[in-house]
Amino acid sequence: HAQSSDHALRSGSNDALRLAPELAALIPGGCLRPGGTVEVSAGVGHLSVLLRLLSEPTARGAWAAVIGLPSINAHAAVECGVAIERLALIPDPGTSWLDVTAALLDAVDLVVLNPPHECRPSDARRLLARARQRRSVLILIDGGGNRGPRNRPPRRLWPEPADILFTPLHSQWWGVEQGRGCLTQATISVGTSGRRLNGPARRGRLQIGHPSMASPLLAGER
Repeated sequence: HAQSSDHALRSGSNDALRLAPELAALIPGGCLRPGGTVEVSAGVGHLSVLLRLLSEPTARGAWAAVIGLPSINAHAAVECGVAIERLALIPDPGTSWLDVTAALLDAVDLVVLNPPHECRPSDARRLLARARQRRSVLILIDGGGNRGPRNRPPRRLWPEPADILFTPLHSQWWGVEQGRGCLTQATISVGTSGRRLNGPARRGRLQIGHPSMASPLLAGER
């Protein structure tokens, strides 16, 4: 799919990286930057935030790949607006995850990586250079499942700061009434920070799902 990806970003147009309106309002220009890095902090609602990040770009023709997140499935991606025909899921990249990530950065517009192991700074810099060269966006999920001792923050596996950090701050879910039913709708408060903002942190809210849907909560969201 490398040729399909080339027409989306490497023509020099950023239109394929424009975000959904509620996320576009939180970053300069409303779109992701080719060759840049984004991080989504692990927390309640972070997978829904991630899928919403992917939804508008894939609808506009960008291709995306998700590495190392087995809790994401095609059904959940579709309900968050992701164009599933432009999404590749690699739930377990194995011991060659660095090589898998590098290969996808060559061919795919948006590459999501949940590092399974601690990444050496030299390897991280190599992947960042590959993203810049190929004008791909590297999206990182870091901190989930890597908790340190009590009262200490999660142990980070990725050593480099991202250009933009999306942090789920608070979430409210609907659909489970009197102890039974399916979660169908959520409001997630999201904050953004990072060196690309050139100013104070921003906050916004995402509406996920619809009352008519019967969508089970994504595994790993809590």
